[in-house]
Amino acid sequence: MACLARECLMETPHILVADDDPDTRELMELILRHAGFQVTSTGDAYKVLKLLASDRIDALLLDQWMPKLNGIELCRLIRSINEEVVIVLCSGAVAESDKQAAFAAGAQGFIGKPFLPQELTATLKSALNIHVATK
Repeated sequence: MACLARECLMETPHILVADDDPDTRELMELILRHAGFQVTSTGDAYKVLKLLASDRIDALLLDQWMPKLNGIELCRLIRSINEEVVIVLCSGAVAESDKQAAFAAGAQGFIGKPFLPQELTATLKSALNIHVATK
């Protein structure tokens, strides 16, 4: 469950990285840890659901093309059970229709691959800030 109340904002945001590519997952972890985030990662869509149910996760960086359950489907499923967690969809498909599909599924942010480290952290911070501001 996300912890976005004012008293929780003093804590380090906990980010869940979900990408089936181990190299991309490792790169995202490295970038986010360097930026000061607490990071957990998985390459399994179903483990994402388990982690969201059992851990304090503030935001999810979600690959659009996960096996078993793609990112759009997983985003919709998460939104049906958890409206609090911030979701940023990541994809190599960066057409406007891909971005619109991500936002329609309930994502608060979208980042194309490949990305610059500053772009990843800025997109995530922006999505977290917007979510807190609308609470």
